[in-house]
Amino acid sequence: MKRKSVLISLLLVLVLLVSVGCGGAGGDDNKATEEDPLAGGKLKIGTNDTYVPLEFRDENNEMVGFDIDLGDALAKELGVESEWISTAWDGIFNGLNSRQYDIILSGTSITEERLENFNMTEPYIANGIVIVSKTDAEQAQAAKDLEGKKVGVQLETTADYAAESMKKSEDIEFEIKKFDAMLDAFAALEGGSIEYILTDKPVAAFYTAKKPEVYQISSEELSNEPIGATMRKGDVEFAKKVQEAMDKLVENGTMKELSMKWFGEDVTQNISKELKTLD
Repeated sequence: MKRKSVLISLLLVLVLLVSVGCGGAGGDDNKATEEDPLAGGKLKIGTNDTYVPLEFRDENNEMVGFDIDLGDALAKELGVESEWISTAWDGIFNGLNSRQYDIILSGTSITEERLENFNMTEPYIANGIVIVSKTDAEQAQAAKDLEGKKVGVQLETTADYAAESMKKSEDIEFEIKKFDAMLDAFAALEGGSIEYILTDKPVAAFYTAKKPEVYQISSEELSNEPIGATMRKGDVEFAKKVQEAMDKLVENGTMKELSMKWFGEDVTQNISKELKTLD
C-alpha cells in the first residue's frame, strides 16, 4: 500500500509540472515572444576584421572600414550605441545564432542558402567575384585561364566555394591556396607564391587602386553576389527596424558618402538583386 501511494504522489507531481509548463489551462503563456536585441541600448555587431576595405585594423589597431562606419551610423539611426565583436569568419554565423552578437556586418554576400537560414537586408553594396592578376604577368580573364595555376582565396568565403565549384563545373585543374585574411592573399600574390586571386570586386578594387603597378582586376564580374547585413531568422521585427534604418541612410546620402570614402565610387546604387553564384 505504501508503494502504491508513493506512485500516486509521483504521478500527481508530474501532472502539476506539466500543467505549470503549459501555462495552465489557457495555454497563452506558452507563446514564444521575440527578444528585442536593442533593449540593452546597444547594437552588437559581429565582424571579421581582416577584409580590407570593409573591415580591418589600422596602424593603431583600431577597427576601420566601410562596414565599420556603416554599423556606427546604423546604430545612431536606431538610437543606440554600436558594440563591435571581432570573430573568425569560419565561425561568424554560429556566433550569430548563439547570440554573441545580433547582426553581422562583414562583407557578407547574399546567397540563396543564407536567405533560407537567416534574415538579410536588401543589398547595400553591389558585388561580384573577379580575378585579380599581377600587372606584369599573364592576365586571367576567365576560369579556363586558371588552369594549372595557384589561386588564392579567403577561407570559407563565396570565392572559396566558387573556386572549388569551378574545378568541377568547368573541368579545369588548379591549386587553391586558402588564407585566413585577404591581406595575406594579396601579399602572397605580390610575393609570387600564388599567381591569381579570386575575391569580391570591392576588395579587389581597393587593393588595385592602392598598388596599380602590382595588382590588376583582369576579369569581368563572374557572379552577382550583392552584400547585405545578416540577422537571426527569428528576429523578424528587429530585421524590419534595421532595414528601415538602412533605407534612411540611403535617403540622407550617408551610404553614398561612405562609398565614395572607401571605394572612390558609389557602389550602393542600382544594385541587381538577381543572384548569380558560381557554386
